[in-house]
Amino acid sequence: MKPLCLVTILSILIQQSYLKLGADAFSRDGFVRTKGVQFSLNGYPYYANGFNAYWLMYVASDPSQRPKISAAFQEASRHGLTVARTWAFSDGGYRPLQYSPGSYNEDMFQGLDFAIAEARRHGIKIILSFANNYVSFGGKKQYVDWARSRGRPVSSEDDFFTDFLVKDFYKNHIKAVLNRFNTFTKVHYRDDPTIMAWELMNEPRCPSDPTGRTIQAWITEMAAHVKSLDRNHLLEAGLEGFYGQSSPQSKTLNPPGQFGTDFIANNRIPGIDFVTVHSYPDEWFVDSNEQSQMEFLNKWLDAHIQDAQNVLHKPIILAEFGKSTKKAGSAQRDAVFNTVYGKIYESAKRGGAAAGGLFWQLLGNGMDNFQDGYGIILSQSSSTVNVIAQQSRKLTLIRRIFARMINVEKWKRARGYGPVRKGASVEKRASLVSNQLNDQLKTLVGSGKLRDARQVFDKMPHRDVYSWTTIIQGYIAATNYDEALLLFSAMHVDDPRVSADSHVLSVALKACGQTSNFPFGESLHAFAHKTHLLSDVYVASSLLNLYKGNGMIDKSCRLFSELPYRNTVTWTTIITGLVHAGRHKEGLMYFSEMSSRFEGLPDTFTFAIALKACAGLRQVQYGRGIHTHVISKGFGAVLDVANSLFTMYTECGEMQDGLRLFESMRERDVVSWTSLITAYSRIGQEENAVKTFLEMRNSDVPPNEQTFASAFAACASLSRLVCGEQLHGNVISLGLGDYLSVSNSMMNMYSTCGELNSASVLFRGMRCRDIISWSTIIGGYSQAGFAEEGFEYFSWMRRSGTKPTDFALASLLSVSGNMAVLEQGRQVHALALYLGLEQSPTVRSALINMYSKCGSIVEASKVFKETERGADIVALTAMINGYAEHGKSKEAIDLFEKSLKVGFRPDAVSFISVLTACSHSGQLGLGFHYFNLMQDKYNMSPAKEHYGCMVDLLCRAGRLSEAEKMIDEMPCEKDDVVWTTLLRACTAKRDVERGRRAAERVLEVEPTSTALVTLANIYSSTEKWKEAAIVRKSMKSKGVIKEPGWSSILIKDRVSAFASGGRSHPQSEDIYSVLELLVSGAEPLRYGCEMKRDSWSIQIL
Repeated sequence: MKPLCLVTILSILIQQSYLKLGADAFSRDGFVRTKGVQFSLNGYPYYANGFNAYWLMYVASDPSQRPKISAAFQEASRHGLTVARTWAFSDGGYRPLQYSPGSYNEDMFQGLDFAIAEARRHGIKIILSFANNYVSFGGKKQYVDWARSRGRPVSSEDDFFTDFLVKDFYKNHIKAVLNRFNTFTKVHYRDDPTIMAWELMNEPRCPSDPTGRTIQAWITEMAAHVKSLDRNHLLEAGLEGFYGQSSPQSKTLNPPGQFGTDFIANNRIPGIDFVTVHSYPDEWFVDSNEQSQMEFLNKWLDAHIQDAQNVLHKPIILAEFGKSTKKAGSAQRDAVFNTVYGKIYESAKRGGAAAGGLFWQLLGNGMDNFQDGYGIILSQSSSTVNVIAQQSRKLTLIRRIFARMINVEKWKRARGYGPVRKGASVEKRASLVSNQLNDQLKTLVGSGKLRDARQVFDKMPHRDVYSWTTIIQGYIAATNYDEALLLFSAMHVDDPRVSADSHVLSVALKACGQTSNFPFGESLHAFAHKTHLLSDVYVASSLLNLYKGNGMIDKSCRLFSELPYRNTVTWTTIITGLVHAGRHKEGLMYFSEMSSRFEGLPDTFTFAIALKACAGLRQVQYGRGIHTHVISKGFGAVLDVANSLFTMYTECGEMQDGLRLFESMRERDVVSWTSLITAYSRIGQEENAVKTFLEMRNSDVPPNEQTFASAFAACASLSRLVCGEQLHGNVISLGLGDYLSVSNSMMNMYSTCGELNSASVLFRGMRCRDIISWSTIIGGYSQAGFAEEGFEYFSWMRRSGTKPTDFALASLLSVSGNMAVLEQGRQVHALALYLGLEQSPTVRSALINMYSKCGSIVEASKVFKETERGADIVALTAMINGYAEHGKSKEAIDLFEKSLKVGFRPDAVSFISVLTACSHSGQLGLGFHYFNLMQDKYNMSPAKEHYGCMVDLLCRAGRLSEAEKMIDEMPCEKDDVVWTTLLRACTAKRDVERGRRAAERVLEVEPTSTALVTLANIYSSTEKWKEAAIVRKSMKSKGVIKEPGWSSILIKDRVSAFASGGRSHPQSEDIYSVLELLVSGAEPLRYGCEMKRDSWSIQIL
């Protein structure tokens, strides 16, 4: 009897306690919290069975329309609905909330105040969204327009997520909404429990970045911002549920299109408290039948509820769903509602993650102008309204059951019942405390308060894997990777019962990669293998990235081959590693295996990296095959893929195909335009490159730092100083001057155009410099012949601790050769040996050139022979040219012939060198053989330099008539060099008439040329004094003077250059004084020397 009496008494007490739950379990006051995968209100489970009503603020801003708001909430409450989702934005345009950034419409704000007050009066919670992805009610486009009007270089709507000014506008709007004082309830929004949650944006999308990284960074930043202002309310991102890179196996569920979001990664961000998903099969699959749409709906809901439960460990709300009755009847709509509600109920009754659904959309009577086919009026009885009410009753029943269970436990603890369950009760209480502390920890980390989070963490009586993962992620977000790894190590020591899961392990591996802590990473690899976590895609991809980032691509390949499961992420990671390491062929082999064995796996990023490999290998046919697959999968319009296709075609020499692709692109971004500019520059069409840049400036796409770098390179090639200076002004106005790539390209442009002072000023004003900066300024001065300045900058670079590159050394070797300062050149050679750069092809060819020009052909030959096995065409050409300049024509020609036999394909410069050798040795027949060979066998069109060699060859052979004929028939532009060559030959042969014609042609090209001097000498040599006098008079009137000769001398490691009559040397006065003394002292003594003048030389006897 005693047990029976106890049960009876217990039942009565439970019933009595249930009657008293109204002020506690079913009170709708208080802030909604999350507890595990459920919502909690006042310690009891809470379910969001509700609706969308975006129009609340808009309608309520007109006081005469407010009764419609009251009636709508009254009907919603009567049907058991608990949550309403609405807009807290209306940016620009008609009846805005925000006229302009920070300027608000008080009437609209009061409309929102009224809506919140009415929701509170009827016991309904509110979810407020801060912004819209779409243009209606302003959206992100309006923010971008506001920023553009203030001078920001923004054009794409997706700049909303990255531009600092746009983000500042948005953050200020969040602050304005949170700090709003409700004129009806007299409560600040941030303190009002009527508001259940904030939403960052209605359906954020960033199609320009399909990887999802842009949205990920934006949500991370904005979630931290919201949490720093408000710790009372929940926060969600407003996502539709599209899967991304972090769950490639689920991406097949997505409807067609590129969205730039990642359901798993985006919702894992600290500060995002619960998960949302939207579902519109009738809009996403317009051409599908009803059965197919319902099949999709079932799969879509199952996948997201399971991921919220098992992967994200957060509650999930189906924040938008519905069925338009414009093309379907009420029966089809009821089927959708029953399916959605059924999935939610099945999860909820088991204590699962599905916490409610909000149908689109609720309307009131007299609101026909808001009807979009999805609208439901609760006061008009319909079958759908009955379905909604039934779901409310079912969720209320679940809540009551859970409330009873909680109160029974409370009653037992209060009265000391259940000794057998005492341990379980203690454990449950500890778990409850742990969950609460985890929630607090997550909030602090999400708001960026890492120090406070660490204090909470250190004081936690019990930490689970979630606690450790949260704090470790916080340190990684703060870039304190060492502390993150220390915490991971301490996790097993402090509490051996806590076992690392795949999430925390992948986070620790990321920290290893960021700090290049490879030994720790290897130990984590062993741990993953031991604990069988390698099968997890996140752990596997993190390990692959670790090895790839440390340059251990072979180890990445071995790890990949051992993986029991591979998906798009792991395949793409290994292919990317191979391509970035320059192993393009292997990358394509992996891509081929992936495509053939797993047809559905390649995504846009995989295709893009495979196309990069094709470009690296110049495999245009393979690239065309990938292009076909891209089109068949519907990725052709994706910008990243289209840009990669364009680059592949142009780098493979198929410029016309690339241009056709560019013209067919419906949308172009900064990468598209920059790629075209770079492609034109690559093939020597710098004029078109500049024109393309101007076209881009007239478009809506602003240039970035890479665009300007390419444009400056084009101006440098064209020697367009004025154009370059205008670009420099653009760079300053856009605030891009601090980018190293821009500064370096500007320096190169000024140096190439002869403005070394401007280049030097730019260099000295740079906040930071890289090796390219140093190499550019050294190369600029060296190529201009300023050896002293070039070596001074080089010494400065060495003092700064910057390690010289092969280009810097090659520049110094070049100037050493041009100035014929052998000792300086040898010092640079010694430095190259010390730095291990002597085998660099650039340095090797520069050494051969330097020794040749300094008269040491033996040392040049020695350098070449030391590296002959590994010689390239550049070194080979340098050696041939050196032999030719030193009159060793036989050696030059023999070396050229030897190179042909071993399979070298000569280039244009090689033919110039061998033709020069033929010219110096007078081998006219052999010269014509090589001239024809380059056209017939190697399909190379001779340039003006090749014709110059042939003209010189004919002139040396005395065949001036043929030389003049060849010049006249040259298909390329005739410069003054070939005519000057003929003119000099006419001087030697005293061919007056032909010399006169040659001189005239030279003067047409260069009016101030010294050709007049040569012509005057021809007339004088043939005793035509009258004609010579006329020419000299013409020279005087045109200001033509004979270019003075110059020489240089090396004294105490300093090169000084001297020109006839020059006074630029700082000690020129002292030098001339000593010279006068020498001359005056030598005149009377004569030193027994007799000077005898020959026709062309001075001999000392």
